[in-house]
Amino acid sequence: MTDTDLEALTAKIEKCIDEEINPVLEEHGGWIELSEVFPEERAISVRFRGQCAGCHAVDGTLEETVIPKIRHSVREIRHVEIDDDLADDVWEMAKSLFTHNQVD
Repeated sequence: MTDTDLEALTAKIEKCIDEEINPVLEEHGGWIELSEVFPEERAISVRFRGQCAGCHAVDGTLEETVIPKIRHSVREIRHVEIDDDLADDVWEMAKSLFTHNQVD
């Protein structure tokens, strides 16, 4: 895959995320971001953000909303996985809670 092809594929994926997936997730205070594209594997990884980051329903959201919409709109992609690196905003919130609740 050429760089131009990868850029076009990435743009197509981001358009699907922005126009079809995030409006649904924003109703619950969350959204997803494209983390990485693996064109040879026909796969992508996404990060859940906002209220979706760390939510117990993430797997269901992935299976019921994200994967079907990606597969329908971006036929080149067959697999979607969660990038489970701890999101920066969640990490900062956890540190804030920890330091706020420390007893001297």
